[in-house]
Amino acid sequence: MKLSYDEVVHMLRDRPEQTRTYEVEPGVIERLPSDTPTCLRSMNEDEVRELASYLQVSPSALHGPFHVVDHTCSSCARTTTFLDFVKTAVDAQRHSRDTLRSVLTDAETSWVTVRGRDGGRAVICANCGNTLLGALKCGGGEYSEYSSGTYAYA
Repeated sequence: MKLSYDEVVHMLRDRPEQTRTYEVEPGVIERLPSDTPTCLRSMNEDEVRELASYLQVSPSALHGPFHVVDHTCSSCARTTTFLDFVKTAVDAQRHSRDTLRSVLTDAETSWVTVRGRDGGRAVICANCGNTLLGALKCGGGEYSEYSSGTYAYA
């Protein structure tokens, strides 16, 4: 069952115990409240190509735009991108590469991961393996350390 906009907003106000990913109705991602837009930046073409290479698709197959928290790894100085979140999920066996490829290339389906009261999922730097979780919280943070045209972390 796909969640409606109202159901997602309700979960953002009264977060579930565990962080979990939900399929959502069309248009939900575009309507989600973004209370911390200054914390997010648009990924550049090189970063999108790097993500596409990891997912083994052409950059044009990915449904952006891609936004990510503006952050640099304190260990290796790599700028954090969507790849860090994708690779972390694959390496932790939360999602397969095939599943994430499908999520980021299928314009017909949208997904939202709602951060639970458990504090969310750790993110690992794709370059050096440093844990990035605490540094990625931005603002008061109702919405998103990263998002695309078909996926958001709220």
